[in-house]
Amino acid sequence: MFLNFELEIFLMVLLLLIVISMIPLIELKYNSDLYENIEKFNKYCLNNDAKLLSELDMKDTYMWNISSYIYDYNNLSNFFYKRNQTGTGANDYIGLNRNAAKVSSSGSGDDKYIDNVMKIYNYYLYMSLGFFIVLIVFFISQANILINIGAAGATSDYAICMSGSGSSDTGTADIFDVFKNYIYCLFVYFALFIVFFSLILKKLTELYADTETYEYIMLMKELDILLKENKPANAGITDILKKYSKNKINDIAHIALNNKAIISELATKTYKDKSGSVVVKYDNNENYKITLKNIEKLEYYNSKEAKDKVKNKISEIFQFIYVYIIFLIVPIYMLSLSLQGNYMYLLFTIILIIIFSVSAYNIYNTLQN
Repeated sequence: MFLNFELEIFLMVLLLLIVISMIPLIELKYNSDLYENIEKFNKYCLNNDAKLLSELDMKDTYMWNISSYIYDYNNLSNFFYKRNQTGTGANDYIGLNRNAAKVSSSGSGDDKYIDNVMKIYNYYLYMSLGFFIVLIVFFISQANILINIGAAGATSDYAICMSGSGSSDTGTADIFDVFKNYIYCLFVYFALFIVFFSLILKKLTELYADTETYEYIMLMKELDILLKENKPANAGITDILKKYSKNKINDIAHIALNNKAIISELATKTYKDKSGSVVVKYDNNENYKITLKNIEKLEYYNSKEAKDKVKNKISEIFQFIYVYIIFLIVPIYMLSLSLQGNYMYLLFTIILIIIFSVSAYNIYNTLQN
């Protein structure tokens, strides 16, 4: 049955952590495909009628769904500048920081630190930390064994144990060489994870920085604030939003913004000075600097070009899922050797890992909602 219980438990834990590390990438691709299919079904159901499609609520569009998924929408307000804040230039909000999970809420580095809005970046980072830490600890422990064998030679407890003899023998040198080669392989395995982990994180930052999703979702947040607060001073904007709403009028997700008429009307309501620069005149309870400066780009944000940028980036990220096959094969192979043909135990273990991972994933989503 179990010949090396400690090793087998470690390999099972490693398999679980690998699967957990894969979940954010699988979920990202799944949601992207889901939102793309929603748009396709809408086009099919509405017979590809341009007028009817332009009247679709925001919640039925790909750009809204994917943007509100990859960003921490509830945290976006912390990234707005205040109206009386100096040194912000023409910007309404803090720019994306691609290199940190925590950022300054003022953008100056002098204020409190909050979670970055790059939700999927943080999600993947945190879900992979367990695998990363376990690999480091395991590698250090194995390197310590090698050092012990090399220093103590035949008298090393590890060498005696590995030789299968109660006393030292001439096989200690061979044991050291074999274990050294094993450490080299373990180092390559560890180095591969570091390389691909870094590449995946880099690709995730490209999803945020090389697409227009951040500009889009921040503009939607600005409109959402104005709509929900419904101040008389902002009636020029909120009345237009309500006019093109078929359902609820208290949430930007229920407004039809993929409509040239509403985009044109909204653009004429933005405040600009004689030089053409946007002027801050939108009142709000938190005194955020809201200018709606990108309002004229709404049509582009929902264009095929903008959406394809996002889809292509997600496809590039998902391709790295095949790399995880390497990380899965090694522990599965070692586990099968340790179990010596008792593959029922291995199969049962893998099934348990999958069940546990799916359950944990569902619980996480339930708690998030």
